[in-house]
Amino acid sequence: MAKLKGLSAKVEPHYRYKTPHQIYDVKTQASGKSPRKIAEAALKKIAGDLKIKPDLSQLKFDKVRETLLGSHVLYQQYHAGKPISGAWIRVDVDKDGRVFNIHNDLVSEPAMVKARKADTKRATNEDKQLSDGEARALAIEASAPAKGDAIRVVCSDLCYYKCNGVPTLSWKVIVKITPPKSGAKERRPAEWKMFIDAHTGAILDKHNLLRFIDGKGRVFDPNPVVSLNDTSLEDYSKIPDKAYTEVVLRDLKKSGFIEGPYVTTKTTANRIKRKNRDFRFKRTDRAFKEVMVYFHIDRLQRHLQEMGFDNVLNHPIPVNIDGQSDDNSHYSPSDKDLTFGTGGVDDAEDAEIILHEYGHAIQDNQVPGFGQSSEGGAMGEGFGDFLAASFFSDVKPKNMKPTVGNWDATAYSGAEPPYLRRLDSNKQYPKDLRGEVHDDGEIWSACLWELRAALGRATTEKLVIAHHFLLARDSGFEEGANALITADKNLNNGENESAIRDVFVRRGILPNPKRRGKRAGTPFDEIRQGVRQKSNGHGK
Repeated sequence: MAKLKGLSAKVEPHYRYKTPHQIYDVKTQASGKSPRKIAEAALKKIAGDLKIKPDLSQLKFDKVRETLLGSHVLYQQYHAGKPISGAWIRVDVDKDGRVFNIHNDLVSEPAMVKARKADTKRATNEDKQLSDGEARALAIEASAPAKGDAIRVVCSDLCYYKCNGVPTLSWKVIVKITPPKSGAKERRPAEWKMFIDAHTGAILDKHNLLRFIDGKGRVFDPNPVVSLNDTSLEDYSKIPDKAYTEVVLRDLKKSGFIEGPYVTTKTTANRIKRKNRDFRFKRTDRAFKEVMVYFHIDRLQRHLQEMGFDNVLNHPIPVNIDGQSDDNSHYSPSDKDLTFGTGGVDDAEDAEIILHEYGHAIQDNQVPGFGQSSEGGAMGEGFGDFLAASFFSDVKPKNMKPTVGNWDATAYSGAEPPYLRRLDSNKQYPKDLRGEVHDDGEIWSACLWELRAALGRATTEKLVIAHHFLLARDSGFEEGANALITADKNLNNGENESAIRDVFVRRGILPNPKRRGKRAGTPFDEIRQGVRQKSNGHGK
């Protein structure tokens, strides 16, 4: 713990300047002087420790704020007659006139020396300084407004910005961007605050000042069978509190409904509305399912964007949490919405079912109308299973990792653990095709699951999402495999091609070059027929 020369107190040092950052447990005498005079006297005592000028000439008094704790005296640091953004110090004085706490974010003198040298060098070189208009134009460009957006520059001021700890002459510009309300895809407004180097025009810092509203929710993550590792649970079971997880519902609108940038429950009849945005329900409450679909879709969409896919279904998808009474759910390519069923365990109570259905929406967004062929339909089902299984695999017990829908399946599965489908089958193409998209989808999901084991989650998920952009509406298994190889060449310089080929050759989806182009999954009857034809007409 650092110590001060001029004051008895405990000190936490600043990470960059190594000067006192937080000064607390301060021992001072009571005083009847004004809070401002008390604060200035204290600062002069520790000016050496703060590494600022002892006459406090670098500081400009800002204000005294009164609270229940006492008086809080604020000063901002200046350089060359202009404020240094973020360079503040606050002295807290209790009601008896004792200084009890000091928070310091001032720039220390060694850094100020560097700033003065930089200013002198620029003056000597006669470096051109950006005008106000030039700074505004750069700020608007950096805000990246879309066509039709309303643009307003709120302010533009010259100041100093702490670039790597050294004050640098900069333009502080705030730009408000307001998208049109009539847009086909709803976009959020922004209020960009940025600092632009006054000589080079470089963007030194940029962030959105708008704070969207978060709500509180309670969910299964992904479901109670997984989180409790209890396969005895059924739809009528009493679910213990420890099966639930309290979560933040990010960026809710001000409407009071459960809707935000990527999900809306507007197609749900009699949906819940809470002005306090507290949506902590349990499964006995119908609105619990609204929370489930919002949280899990919103989180997955943000995961996609973190991977670099910021243009894939990045708008609110309408969700009806209980639009059909049977044990089935669907995505509508016509209406671009999701509907969940309530037969058995309600589908919207199982996050893996939610992500599976959202997977169909993702594919349709990337390749409108995808799944026109029977194999394409199977690829869609296989991708949905892979998406859900991969996203939740790290939190699932080992025996449940290659399965999906463990909670939903308690209503119909006799397996242990219960599951809707598996991703670790030994199915091969084409001999195990059955003409049913869910069954045949297990061929595709098994390939993707093998790739995940070989390449890791991050690489595989990125390749799988990316290769959709290379598919057509009627693409099949072999085109999908080749698209994955092409995507890997584009993203990873082809370093995973051999591993990808190995998986799809063994599964029979790609022909085996070592076996003269034969497929590993060719049905025995076809092999036998081929041998007869060869011996009858072309044999030795």
